[in-house]
Amino acid sequence: MAVPTYDLIGNGMEMLRVGRERVGAPGGYAGSYAMTNPVSLKDLSNLSGGNAGGSGNSYPAVNLLNPVSTNFYQNRRPNGSNPLKMSEFFGYDQTLSRYYFRFAYSSSSSTLACGFTMSATIYYHNGTGTYPTSGDKVYTSAAGFTVAAAGFYQMFDPSSGGSSGNWVEVLGGGGGTAGTVGPYGSC
Repeated sequence: MAVPTYDLIGNGMEMLRVGRERVGAPGGYAGSYAMTNPVSLKDLSNLSGGNAGGSGNSYPAVNLLNPVSTNFYQNRRPNGSNPLKMSEFFGYDQTLSRYYFRFAYSSSSSTLACGFTMSATIYYHNGTGTYPTSGDKVYTSAAGFTVAAAGFYQMFDPSSGGSSGNWVEVLGGGGGTAGTVGPYGSC
């Protein structure tokens, strides 16, 4: 489990638990992996990892797919600069990955999106399957800084470029829903 976001954490963030997430321990932040003390914020925040700040554990490099952000409602990561802040870890996920897919886009309807026969355009999603599904976020790059525009996307196989025969609607708007997959269906 990743570090909770600000709105979910309630009683504060624990440095020991952030350390568990950073070493990639089973269960991550919520796990019970035995850490070796001390745990240094300097080492947790070091983008290249290690334990030069005196930590009892050596940490892997920070997962740069988590964006540097001031938005407490999305994944974040430390920026590697002073002042070091625990708040830079809200939503951090050491094992975050993104998957790419090809698509054809229409801002107005799934019918128009499904009318295309092939696409070479690539976007990325944070789901676990080949294609994004309801609740996944869709991004314009693997780094995940910019969410996809609202509209309808016919999905194509990332390798062959052949149609999956399905479409998803990516939502717009504020409140953290922009770029989120909503309804989906068959072409």
